[in-house]
Order: sequence, then structure tokens, then C-alpha cells
Amino acid sequence: MSSDQEQVQVRFVTKQQQYAVKDAAILVPADFKRYGLSEIINNLLGLEKPIPFEFLIDGEILRASIADYLTGQQLSTENLVTIEYMESMLPPTPLTSYQHDDWISSVQGYESFFLTGSYDNMVRLWNSSGECTNTLIGHTEAVKSVKFGPSTSNSMMLFSAGLDHTALAWQVSDDNEELLYECQGHEAAIESLAVNSTKSHLATASADATIKIWTTNVPSEDEATIKESAPKKKRRTEQKSRLTKAQAVTLNGHVGAVNAVDFDSADGNIVYSGGWDHSIRSWDIEQQVNTTTKNCEKVVLDVDYSGDARLIATGHTDNLVRLWDPRSEDGVNVKLALRGHKGWVSSVSWAPHSPYSLCSGSYDGSIRIWDIRSKGPVYTLEEQDHPKVLAVDWCGDRIISGGEDKKLGLFQAKAF
Repeated sequence: MSSDQEQVQVRFVTKQQQYAVKDAAILVPADFKRYGLSEIINNLLGLEKPIPFEFLIDGEILRASIADYLTGQQLSTENLVTIEYMESMLPPTPLTSYQHDDWISSVQGYESFFLTGSYDNMVRLWNSSGECTNTLIGHTEAVKSVKFGPSTSNSMMLFSAGLDHTALAWQVSDDNEELLYECQGHEAAIESLAVNSTKSHLATASADATIKIWTTNVPSEDEATIKESAPKKKRRTEQKSRLTKAQAVTLNGHVGAVNAVDFDSADGNIVYSGGWDHSIRSWDIEQQVNTTTKNCEKVVLDVDYSGDARLIATGHTDNLVRLWDPRSEDGVNVKLALRGHKGWVSSVSWAPHSPYSLCSGSYDGSIRIWDIRSKGPVYTLEEQDHPKVLAVDWCGDRIISGGEDKKLGLFQAKAF
């Protein structure tokens, strides 16, 4: 190192106590980037096997040199710079993929199980060994959304919804599968469904511009439903063995199709939705009112709320992932826009128990991993022929995906 190389005084801090170093200022070359800083931390810790670290200044991940950051912030290299560091997230690694007969529209993981909805009208339950344990047949058109419901030690409740205007509830156990009931009431395709954290209520978002809220308990007898169109009546006459469930609450306000819905994980009385009218809406279920509306320039394709970040992530037709603070009353208050995709962002999913990490799937054929403290994607997963990704879900330490390639993809991924 030349004697005239510019240096800057830094203080290293970390929340990961196993990697803590002495809290004292030291001089480091101002042109050091992540790798040079990582080497310093490894030397200070005396690690035999090097560990890669990420570095943050003022809550933003360092992607350039210290000098470049200081210049961008109009700060002098004479300032004492506090740098937080943490162990780097390893690149997601492909684990396996499970073949389907048609496009996969929806995926969700729960413990060691994976649920898929497909354009072949079927719902499939998979275990971690790659075995399709159950194929649930009941929809008459493509399945657009699937979710896990309440479960016991030997059985689980599943939900599915699709282009046939219906949501179905299933019970699956070790030796049996049963269609419990059918939710009737929507007048167009159901694009999305969500289950609240206590598994007591189900929300459905439809192309008929409404959101409906249903209880998940099994009715003892058919419930009264609103008058249906003639084609819907015809379908029902062929399936009279099904119990019918009526909607509990209908939420009106969207102008055009509603593409996505999600519950607030801390308050089951609040749901968030997005649709073709370019709006992200918050709803009070009990009062049946639209409490806040946030507007943007493009169609909203997916919505996912994080209780850890307390933010809503949305995917859009202008290739962006946007983050919103639902507590803000500003109608156009986008907290952050994440750029990187080259096609519509069809699906977004926060990492569980992380306020910073999320993933997104896109029509550009890629899955991108984001840390909201970084200006760009942390990692990008894509196949050579770029089939559209239609669904992603970050469950535990795995990311699962589905789309035009007809495969349920599994990736090992540990969040920050």
C-alpha cells in the first residue's frame, strides 16, 4: 500500500455477537470495497476459514468503495465512519424440481409440504421427498391460487380458487382426502386468496372487482347464496354433493379486477388488495370500509404483507417491485421501488422472520432476491430459455417457484 493512499477512519459494529470485534476506530484505505473490508474483519477475528460479510453505512448496503459512498453523501474522508457488518447471504442453490402437466399458477410451502395450483384444474400436495401425496380434483377451470389452512398432527385443511368463480376447501389426512365445501358468490374468476394468521378466515379477490371474506369452519348445511348466472347454476347441478358456503363480508371499492389480497399478519381485521385500477387498498373487515387507498402508475399483480418489515410489497406491470407503508395516509407514498426485472412482476414474497429480505418472480423468467437496504437485487435466478415465472413463495429456508416451465422449483435460501 503506497504511503500517500487516502485512508479513512472507521469503526466496525455488528449485531451478530459471534463476529464482534473490538469497538475501536482504525484506519482503512478509502478505496476499499466489500471484499477488502471483509478481509479486514476476517483478520481481526483470526478466522481460519474466511467468511464473507456485507457492510452497511447509515442502513444502506455498501455496493461501492467507502470513498465513493462518502462522495455521494457529500462527506469528507476525515469523518469517522461507523460501518455495520453481517454475514453475507449465500447464493440460493437449486435443490430439485417436481414436474407438472401444465403451467403452475400458484405455490405455497408449509413445513415439509408444498402446495401447487395448476392450469390443468388440479391442486397437488407434495412432500419434501418429491412425492405427490394428493391430487385434488374439483375445479372445472384453471386453479389460480392455493393456500394452507388449519392443520393437526395427522390432517390439514387446504384452500384453492380459480377461473371457475369458486373457492374450494379440502381436508387431507394420511389415508383420506375430502372436498369439504365450496364458496359461492363471485361473478367472475377468483385471482387470489389469503388465509389470516389464526386460520379462521379466508379472503378471495376476484375479477368481478370485489373481495369477499369467509369463515373457514365447515358449515353443517348449505348456506344461502346470492342469485347466480345461468352457467353457474348449470355447473352446480352436476355437483350437488358439495356443501355450499356463503360469503360473510363483501368489500367493494376497486374499479376493475382485483388481482391480489393478503391479510395483515398482526391484525386479522385488516386486508390489503391490489388490482387493475392501479391501487393498493387497505380494508377494515368489521366496518366493511376501504380505510386507505394508495395509487401508482401501473397495474398491481401481487401483494404480500410483512409483519416484520411492516411493509406491503407489490409486483407491477411496469417491471417494478414497490414497497408501501400501510400506516402512512399519503395516497402515493411509495417507500421504495426495486428495479431489475425486465418483465411483469407476477409474484412477490417476503422472507419469514426477516424485515429486509424478499423475492420476486417475473415474466422475464427470473426470480430475484432483494435486500431492501440495497439498491439492486442481491441475487438473480433464471433459466436459459426464460419461461415466465408465475408464482414464488419464501417458506422457511426455501424459495419455491412455478410457472410456464411446468415445474415446481425448490431453492435453498437463507435470508439476512
